[in-house]
Amino acid sequence: MKKPAKKFFNLAEVCKQLQITRNTYYNWEAAGKIPKARRDPMNNYRLYTFKQIMKLKKITGR
Repeated sequence: MKKPAKKFFNLAEVCKQLQITRNTYYNWEAAGKIPKARRDPMNNYRLYTFKQIMKLKKITGR
């Protein structure tokens, strides 16, 4: 995957990259399979960098 110009990604974009549903993501996070995401201080949404997405891909084998 080529590094995009965008700095941060939301949960929907991460789930699309990992080819999983939001529920699967939530289950993995609750089980401790993946690290908790950093949160936007204004709206509390999960935010991810390109590097974090690559780490999630490696952890999940996706």
